[in-house]
Amino acid sequence: MSNQDSGQGALFENNRRQKDSHPNMRGELTLTKPLLKELVEMAKAGKDIKLSLSAWNKRAKSGTEYVSIAAQAFVEYKKDDNAPAPAPKAEVSDEDVPF
Repeated sequence: MSNQDSGQGALFENNRRQKDSHPNMRGELTLTKPLLKELVEMAKAGKDIKLSLSAWNKRAKSGTEYVSIAAQAFVEYKKDDNAPAPAPKAEVSDEDVPF
């Protein structure tokens, strides 16, 4: 899967955390247009939207530690085969995306 098909983002320590109920980390995730189209197609088909997340501990040049994250549409793996089940290609036009 290429970077065009996945969302990219980062989580940083929440330096404004004052209570246990506040998040430990905060950040953002940017969804690419191809991934968003795929998710819209899944929703139109009545499927729940499920994402696979990957994360890496990293250190910025400034020394700040953070978690780099990537998201993509979830792919179901067969138990007796390591190959992912083929996912249908989303055929969604730009008009289907409401923004």
